[in-house]
Amino acid sequence: MALTKSVTADKVEVVTGQDKDGNDVTSVQVRTATRVLEDGAVISQSYHRHVIQSGDDWSAEPSNVQDICNAVFGA
Repeated sequence: MALTKSVTADKVEVVTGQDKDGNDVTSVQVRTATRVLEDGAVISQSYHRHVIQSGDDWSAEPSNVQDICNAVFGA
């Protein structure tokens, strides 16, 4: 019986809208999945979401999220 833990950014969404003052706002929403596997089969999983906005530091994000943030907000 081998237990392993996997943490991945499995869903990334670009969302546009307006703030309370009517200014256009774009943000990147990231869903992180944490899975516990036993011999390759998922026995537990949970999700966490966080939002990245222009001006935030996304340098610690996985490369796929960084690529999207660079495309949306500029490098």
